[in-house]
Amino acid sequence: MKEGIDIQTPKELAIKLLKYIDYQQGDRWYEPFMGEGNIYEILPEPKDWAEILKGRDFFNYLPFDGHCEHIISNPPFRVNINNKKVNAFIPILERSMGISTKTISFLINHKLMNTLTPMRLQKYNEMGWSITKIVVFSVRKWFGRYWFVVFSKNRAGIIEWDINNY
Repeated sequence: MKEGIDIQTPKELAIKLLKYIDYQQGDRWYEPFMGEGNIYEILPEPKDWAEILKGRDFFNYLPFDGHCEHIISNPPFRVNINNKKVNAFIPILERSMGISTKTISFLINHKLMNTLTPMRLQKYNEMGWSITKIVVFSVRKWFGRYWFVVFSKNRAGIIEWDINNY
């Protein structure tokens, strides 16, 4: 991301994202990287949030009783872990798998998508998580293509992988 680019999810896009998630009335929602709230604002109740700049760090805060049915966010690309900047997606995704009970949905770029290696997909599948939906969007103010990836618990996935390295 270039300096000075608005990293907030466009409101029009936030509204569209929700329609790609299967949910029921009363399901609990968690937006762990709320930013200015463009995604959080469109979520049905009950809902909770985290935002490090507002004193709730995703890596230290748990919503509700520690679990929710759905997590949705446009997560940061890098985070500080042990005073080192690292790719944020895998630590965020794996922590989310311990919090959500139904879906985890993230708007990610091509670099984050590329971290979903066959070995990781296999590991997540063994944990009961699979990718059940991928929707590609163009966001002019950012790099261009962004993938809205929905992971679902105990549901059949839409992609296959080969863990062999050729």
